[in-house]
Amino acid sequence: MFAFFILAYMKKISLYFLLLSVVWSCSPKLRSTIEKSYPPLSDNALIIVLDIADDQTIIGEEIGTIEAKDGGLAVNCTYYENLLNVKSAAREAGANLVKIIAHKTPDNWSTCHRLKARIYKVANPKNYESKIEWSLDRKLTWDDFKGQPDLATYPNALALTNSGFGYESGVSMFKEGKVFVQSVFNTNYSWVIPEGRNEYVLRHEQIHFDITEIYSRKLRKELYDANATSSDILKTKQIFDRIFNEMELRQLRYDQETQRGDKKETQEHWEAVVELELAKYELYKSN
Repeated sequence: MFAFFILAYMKKISLYFLLLSVVWSCSPKLRSTIEKSYPPLSDNALIIVLDIADDQTIIGEEIGTIEAKDGGLAVNCTYYENLLNVKSAAREAGANLVKIIAHKTPDNWSTCHRLKARIYKVANPKNYESKIEWSLDRKLTWDDFKGQPDLATYPNALALTNSGFGYESGVSMFKEGKVFVQSVFNTNYSWVIPEGRNEYVLRHEQIHFDITEIYSRKLRKELYDANATSSDILKTKQIFDRIFNEMELRQLRYDQETQRGDKKETQEHWEAVVELELAKYELYKSN
């Protein structure tokens, strides 16, 4: 069974600045204070990011702090891009958990999202995972379903998957900003009851997440085909709303046709169709 959420809507940010005789552009800068020394992590090592609102107790060794700042009138410093920068710096420092402790959004003085984070080395980063980005190599497990069952709202459900996609636009006075799309699985709002904890039901829930990924790829394709940028607020939102509604109808149809996974032959048909559609939009699997 499936529930929806939207990560983010793009917001128009008006930037007012004085006209200067010389205008310059810089890349965003990272400033780090590393208190412990560890070898860098491999490229495929899991690094968890906890946002400001996440109040989990972190049991591990604090390695230091990382700050993503702009170097004047910077570009390529959306929240999405700077989060990647912070994760990369954490990886180099041997940290596998990033806790965001401060976040400034673009304003009259800066085009950038400015982040500050503490970085940690913890024994098992998966224990802290609240959002999972879709990956071909990262299939869901029952340990990812951390939410409390809501049988009052979903009395006939064995499990519920909460996933969705959203977008963020880059802002720059020097060029049109890119629109970034991301699909994630929300662990704290996805759940399973003991009777549903089996491999077959898990396969059914994985397909829900795979369908979310298909439509995030379709969104990237349509934004690309429409040449949508950060200045095209209305166009981008119209495309997003249409693709999101298509996904919602597809998810409902999947549950109806498979009777939430009870019809084995239909379930296997959907699994084959979803695999083909993921391959169809392979070119749009990343931003």
